[in-house]
Amino acid sequence: MIKGLTTHLETWENNGWIGIKNTRLFRKAAHLMRHRSARMSLKWVKGHNGIQGNEGSDVLAKQGVNKQNTNPLNLDIPEEFDVQGAKLSTLTQATIYKGILERKKAEQQKTSKKNLRLTHTAIKRITKEIEMNTTIWQSTQRSTIRPIVQQFLYKMTHRTHMVGKYWRNIDGYEGRETCATCNETESMSHILMQCKEKHTQLIWDLAKNLWPHRNIPWPEIDMGTILGCSCFNLHPERQRRGNQQ
Repeated sequence: MIKGLTTHLETWENNGWIGIKNTRLFRKAAHLMRHRSARMSLKWVKGHNGIQGNEGSDVLAKQGVNKQNTNPLNLDIPEEFDVQGAKLSTLTQATIYKGILERKKAEQQKTSKKNLRLTHTAIKRITKEIEMNTTIWQSTQRSTIRPIVQQFLYKMTHRTHMVGKYWRNIDGYEGRETCATCNETESMSHILMQCKEKHTQLIWDLAKNLWPHRNIPWPEIDMGTILGCSCFNLHPERQRRGNQQ
């Protein structure tokens, strides 16, 4: 950490922080250091050596790990202290490629988190229970779910299907961006639920007619319902009896 804030800091900033872990924390620390008007020095201190401040920090760190809800952490940096972008003179082709991959990964993570929130909402609405992200991911790998469906749910959550705006800038395929029936921009939500094509509604009507649970109402179908389908327990009484046995 000390080397990062001293020896490597200028190089990291010149390269636009590409490939650096915990970037936001390092950038915030650099801002706080530069904000000080007095000279500052950093010194490594051996851990668990009876030093009061160090031992106290260790205790607080353990308490933080065990908290159910994390405290909000302000990582905002004023513009005059926020060194952004990369110097062209210091970049290499490999660094630029790595930066492109990082940006693409960040966009995918943002989409995945949004879809997971939709899944959480649907599960809570239907089952009255709150599931963890780990449980949701693991449920899609159950042996009762066909591999092709597992792959579909995974790609849906990460929004990797080639639909809609994906085709906008591809010569000869621009027409695939819009739905031929509705003349609207395609999306998985539109394809699965909103399209006016007769086959879309036919599939849901057939599924509803095959619904075998008279005492459980047909659920509201939205993107969260589809993504969280592997987490729905439609036989709560049977499960409780099984646990008791």
